[in-house]
Amino acid sequence: MKELFHKLIAIDKAIYEIHHLEYDPVACIKEFWSHYDMDSCRNHIVELLTIYLDKERKANPAISTADVQHFTIALFRMLMAYFIVHYKRINLSGIEISFLRSNRFIACELESSKEIYDFFYQLSQKH
Repeated sequence: MKELFHKLIAIDKAIYEIHHLEYDPVACIKEFWSHYDMDSCRNHIVELLTIYLDKERKANPAISTADVQHFTIALFRMLMAYFIVHYKRINLSGIEISFLRSNRFIACELESSKEIYDFFYQLSQKH
């Protein structure tokens, strides 16, 4: 039970750390995107949903429990950072963010997802 509370407190800390004098929401956003890309975010979220929706699953998880926990905390911290950015109206346009993947890879990933979207959108318009 102690271990569960320790994990939950880590999420709560993300709410409270925004009040620290040296808190920098932009640095938090940069840190997240330097560790995760869209594909890894999707994989972690799918793993979280699989764990939640299929509690009877006996197979080994695709992502370790520790990695899922780290991702969940990092994602929540990033959400809090974006919240603060919007609340304080911090302009992100001039800020350089280093992504885990190259810009070319990201462009290809976005183009692939757009093609899939366009395909299903066209199908939905025909019916």
